[in-house]
Amino acid sequence: MNFKRVEIIFLFTFLAIDIFLFGMYQQNQNLQSENVSQGDSNSTIIKEMKNDQIKVGKLSDEEQAAYYVSGTRTNTLQQKMGQLTNQSTSFNDYELTSEFTQPINVAQDAPQETINKMLTDSTFILYGQQYQYSKELSDANTLVYTQKALGRNIYSAVGQIRFEINDQHQLIGYTQRYLEDIKSLREKSETISEERALIWLYQYNEIPNNTRIKWSKLEYTKLVNIDDNCVLIPTWVVAIKYNNSPTIQIKRINAFTGSIIKDSTSNIKAATNS
Repeated sequence: MNFKRVEIIFLFTFLAIDIFLFGMYQQNQNLQSENVSQGDSNSTIIKEMKNDQIKVGKLSDEEQAAYYVSGTRTNTLQQKMGQLTNQSTSFNDYELTSEFTQPINVAQDAPQETINKMLTDSTFILYGQQYQYSKELSDANTLVYTQKALGRNIYSAVGQIRFEINDQHQLIGYTQRYLEDIKSLREKSETISEERALIWLYQYNEIPNNTRIKWSKLEYTKLVNIDDNCVLIPTWVVAIKYNNSPTIQIKRINAFTGSIIKDSTSNIKAATNS
């Protein structure tokens, strides 16, 4: 595909995205005006949340800034996996799967420290220094590392490594997806604040009663794939923990428009910390 054709595809795609996002924004504005009176303040709504037994810590009301981002899915991992040692590998649908020939012992209380020291070794993992450990997405048997993208991390499978740990506290393998040529598609723009994101989730009835906000992060998640190109948007990713339950549920809200991002999966997993 020549460069001119790629330019045309991106132009028409972003026109379509603009129209789609504007429609969502208008819909959200209508919904907000129906559900929230002019006199409601953020503090009043936070108080309502607490009255509904929703535990919320201190929320930032500071607006931040981020980009529309693109990255390219390629077969680079497949082309370079021959340099990996002491592991058997396979590649399918842009994902590298590895199983270590001999399990690697890791610290029981901080297994990520063992992995962090090995990320610079290209015979252990490819492009390891471009990933960062995510405590929020990890659990006892899966350590998730997210790819870095223009000052934030990618909270979608398109840019993650998932290390598998067995019950003997040994690293036995991993899966990896990697985006190349990560770049901004537009100038940096303001996002909604953490406080506003939580308030809108509450107003959309996305935060049940008798829960607590475990954590919230402003990161990049996938919006759409265009051929081998992936478009990412800044997203408030919010973890909700149910009281007296070992599970948490992940909610996502577009940090530019405030619209809910629905996922094809339930996003429910075991909570690793209380």
